[in-house]
Amino acid sequence: MFKVLIADDEEFIRERIKNNMPWQEIGFEVIECASNGEAALEKVRACPPDVILTDILMPNMTGLELAQRLKGEFPKIKVALMSAYDDFNYAKEAIRFGVKGYLLKPVIRDEFLELFQGIAKDIKEEGGQTPPLCYQSEIDDSGDRNAYVTHAKKYIADHYSEQIRLRDVSERLYVNANYFSSVFKRETGKNFIDYLNEVRINESKKLLLYTEHRVFEISLLVGFGNFSYYNKMFKRLCGVTPQTYRESGGLVYSCREG
Repeated sequence: MFKVLIADDEEFIRERIKNNMPWQEIGFEVIECASNGEAALEKVRACPPDVILTDILMPNMTGLELAQRLKGEFPKIKVALMSAYDDFNYAKEAIRFGVKGYLLKPVIRDEFLELFQGIAKDIKEEGGQTPPLCYQSEIDDSGDRNAYVTHAKKYIADHYSEQIRLRDVSERLYVNANYFSSVFKRETGKNFIDYLNEVRINESKKLLLYTEHRVFEISLLVGFGNFSYYNKMFKRLCGVTPQTYRESGGLVYSCREG
């Protein structure tokens, strides 16, 4: 099922669309409703849906403003608009923000079906459904207050031995890569790649001290594809080469923790 969030400042409209439209027949499920654009954006950040159906004229943040924010932060989310006014200017703005369609109120079943069947087709052609990562209340022990960073740190801890790019992690989080990069730097004080390198180096310290693997093998085991780069990063963070660290038994030198 593709996940849908409905945003409209009139409760009876939200309930009517949620309960009276044939969502499940065409592969959709309404998971959230919001009464304005700000509330909708907050819910999206906590649990990203595949599609948002939003009214245009809402208090605090209009549907068009919401679509603009989503285009920057969550470019994969599809947006459809509703309005009681057939205004060409709204349509022009909607096109700018990548909106997938425009429904006039009261919403007619046939028009609804046509629009959302098209959206479902688009999602499938783009590679299918991306399961929402819902982590609204997650806060880790280090004090990070941003759930994106919490999830990213956990992903790095579990997958540091693999090839990891910032883009890969941002796509898993269903968020724009530039936005995620700025959030990660703000919350941790480190660039994403610097944090990843520190985690890998600290994992390699354990292998240097407690295994018989050769140093170049350890560099591969912790995710460094280039041995020279591993040596360079180890010396930058620890002040010595991996071999010297091993020979010292780890008693003299201490690397920065990730």
